[in-house]
Formats: sequence, structure tokens, C-alpha cells
Amino acid sequence: MKNERTTRIVFLLCLIIFLFIIIRTCGCEKIKLERVSFDKESIKGVIKNKIKKFSESKLVLVTNIQNLLQTHGDFLQILRGGEDGRGHQIGKFAQIGHRSGSSGSRGNSRSGSSDSSDNSGNSNCMANWEECELHPSDQAMFDGLVIILNVLDDNVMEYININYVKGFLEKKKNIFLSVNSVIGKSGMHFLNQLNVNVYGNMSYVIDSFNQSLPNVQKNSHDGRKITIGEVEHSFYTSEIIQNTPIFSHHVISNSSMFIPVHASKIKRILFKGTAHSILLKKKYFLELVTCTKNCLLFDKNDKFRKKYNKGTDLLLVSGIQLENNSRFIFSSSTEIFSNLFFQLNEENKIFSQDIILWNFKKIGIIRYNNFKLHKIENKKEENFFVNDLIHMSIDLYELKNDFWVPFKKDDVQFDVIKLKVNRRNFLNIYKGIDNPTYYKNFQLPTEHGVYKIQIYYLRKGYNILNLNYFLTVRSPLHYEKNKKVHFPFYPFYFYIYMSLFSFFLFILILLFDHWGSCEKSTHPYKNKVE
Repeated sequence: MKNERTTRIVFLLCLIIFLFIIIRTCGCEKIKLERVSFDKESIKGVIKNKIKKFSESKLVLVTNIQNLLQTHGDFLQILRGGEDGRGHQIGKFAQIGHRSGSSGSRGNSRSGSSDSSDNSGNSNCMANWEECELHPSDQAMFDGLVIILNVLDDNVMEYININYVKGFLEKKKNIFLSVNSVIGKSGMHFLNQLNVNVYGNMSYVIDSFNQSLPNVQKNSHDGRKITIGEVEHSFYTSEIIQNTPIFSHHVISNSSMFIPVHASKIKRILFKGTAHSILLKKKYFLELVTCTKNCLLFDKNDKFRKKYNKGTDLLLVSGIQLENNSRFIFSSSTEIFSNLFFQLNEENKIFSQDIILWNFKKIGIIRYNNFKLHKIENKKEENFFVNDLIHMSIDLYELKNDFWVPFKKDDVQFDVIKLKVNRRNFLNIYKGIDNPTYYKNFQLPTEHGVYKIQIYYLRKGYNILNLNYFLTVRSPLHYEKNKKVHFPFYPFYFYIYMSLFSFFLFILILLFDHWGSCEKSTHPYKNKVE
């Protein structure tokens, strides 16, 4: 009986822990606002970024391309942050596939480092290689994951665990993943769990009516001739996403102003590979690059696949941003990031620079500051009553080129909620280019209670803002004249308390119903001896 009681106590503890985990897991990513003094001044103009996670990060690099430094050295340099090196440090490198002998992937990675000794820029970029085995602790130690694959097949799936990859997203980290093709059900299932569906089995897309091959008469960076086979099935596409911060950068000048350099230098991308689709609502992903209107999907036998999407419905490069603001770039081509394609089309390199900046949160980030809420007439009054006229303001900044500049958009709105939306309106903004303040004067509802003021902002290319503030609205009348609970609602509250009482009564009966019988019972072995 003692063991039985112990089992029940353990069961009760497990039940409580389970309920706690469920509550923590299912909770939405929300930020509770804190008010500041009404006389605190806003910081105008440009502010230098001092937040480390938005300036540099440490990444895990995984690949099955044996000579990655020779084929994608320029892309690795982009990861590093260019010539100044102020970007992302590759803290762990994992070479998977084609293992030989006892050296395994560790030997492959080291040989790659020695082969690249002639390229000082790339060797410095990869000087911090550490381990070659992937561990769950990487999700806490590193800031992002970069996976560059030629073919995603069963050999790769033996090395990469889906829980390892999804762990980065769950911990608000960022992922970059590119593949040329997918072979096998395990690889398809792996991508489906990341909300990506790839047209695999060596399929490829091509614009049959505009198949203008790039100039292959010149030599590549290593001095060899570029062959037709290297650019076969490649084509140019100009279907690139617009009106996002990803492809529009700014230069800071005079520490208080910012001027646009280019709306978008990227006019077309040289692409070679397959296509994909995203298994999420449209508000959670960006169609960064799509096929042209004449694009078709072919299988490995060069036969047209009729049952699948066509034209601009075929996605080539996509960006996913989840509710917790983790970012995930997926490209159904690794070739477009190679040194060869950078040489044939310089816009591929500019495109790579832009999406890496967005992927690892160097652009498209909005921050808030100085949330103020006070009465218009008596600013020092802390209590709010029904029908009061109040003033609400908040400062919003956008990250650009390692500076925080005032965020200037006219579509930021707020809600006043009590069970349902009581008021919804857009925030006003000052005309000055260096003023980051959004504001609104409005009247409180006519009914007392606790209201939630919510600012939920979702704009393509930016992080999701979900800001909340709970405001208690009082009534100036006597308490007896404003009962908290109306009489018709009493049965509802009665059922709630009865349910709680019944639950605890059930737990007590479950734990203590056999205690009386425990004293009368004797051990069967003892009775047998007597």
C-alpha cells in the first residue's frame, strides 16, 4: 500500500508539471508594456546600435559539398560580413556525407581548410572551426544555423535530426537552408516538418521561352573554362519581391539623417535548380524570388510535369518569419550562391548580401521605446475613470546599417479590448523625419473594467510587434451602484467554483481512500510464517 500511495503522489506531481508546461508552451509571444513618465523626452534622429545580437552572431555551418571553400567561398565571405569581418563567425563546421575511414567528417573538414590556404580571405573566414558533431546544446551556444546542401537524400538524413533544426526556431534563432534537389521520402518529410514542400527527385524549372544562357566564354575564378553543362537549365528571373526593407538599404550621414542609396539594384537573378511551395499562411512567409510567367517544371527525364504549379506560382527563394520572430530562408538552389553564378551575374551576389542581412536580423527589425499613457488635463493623475480623455504615445525605431532610425509608416494601429474590441484606430505620426513618436488622443469607454491596449503590427519584411498594456478603468460612482457581477451571471460563477471544488475533492479521495485499510492489512509472507 505504501508503494501505491507513492505512485499516486508521483502521478499528482506529474499532472501539475504537465499543466504548467502546457500553459507555458501554448502562451503567445507577447510583450507587456511599461509606462514611462509623461515628461520623458524621446530620442530623435539616428542612434548607433549597441545591441550585440543585432551586430554579430556565431553560426553552425553544415554542408555535404566537399570543396565548399572553392565553390562557395564568396558566399562564406558574405556570411563573415565582407572584408571588414564584422559579421557572423562560423563557430562550428560539420562536413557530412562521403565519409571515409575512421576520420569521418572531421577529416574532411580539416582537409578543406588546408586546401584553401591559398585564399587568405576564406581561410580567415573559416579559422574558427571547432567540432564536427552536432549536439542539442548548439541551439543555446550558437545564434544561427546555415545548411548548404547539394542533394538532400537519406545519407544526409542520417546525420541531421529534424528536432535539432527545429530547436533553433523554437529558441528564436535563425536558419538558412539551400538545396539543389531532394531525393527520397525522408528528405521530403524533413522539409515538410519545416513547412516547405520541394519538387524533388532531380526535378528542375526552366523558362523555355526565354532561355538565354549567360556568357560562358570567359574563364572562372580558378582559371578554367566555364562549360555549357555548368549553366545548363539556368535562366534569368526578374520576379523579385518589392516594397520590403530587404532590398532597400540606406546610408547614414551627419548622424541625424538617412538617405536612400537604391530602391533595388537587383533586376534579375540567374537561377538553376528546382522549385518549392510553403505550407503556411501567406502572412508568415515572403515570396522573395519566383519563376517567370513562362516557367515550367520538368522531371529528371526532361518531361513536363503537368499536375504541378506553373509560372509565378513556383517559388525559388522564400523567407519565413514565425510568431516568435525567428527567421528561416529557404532556397531550392545552392548554385545561385556559388562563385560561378556570382561571376556570371553580379546581382546574385548583391541578392545574397541582402537576404543574409535580413535572415540574421540586421535589417527589418523594429524596436519600441517610451510608452506613455496619461490624462490630457491632469497628466500626473494615476487613476483612470470612464469617459476620460487620455493621450497615448510610443516611439518606434528601425534597424538600418547598424543604426536605429525613426520608423515612419502610417499603418500602425491599436486596439482597446475588453472581451471584444471596443475601439480600433490608427496611430498618428509627426511629420519630422527625425521624430520616432506615434501618438493618439482618445476617450476611454463608458463602462468600467480592465481593458487591454494592444499594438499588433505585422508588415512584410519586419519583425512582428505584439505589445500589450492592461489599463484599469474605474467608475466615479459608489461601489454598491456598480456591482461587479450582475445577478444573471451568478449560476456561471457557481459552476466554476463547483468544478474547482470537485476537482480537488477527487484528488483527495484518490490519494487517501486506502489509508484506513492499510492498518488492518498484514504482509502475506508474515501470516504464512506464523
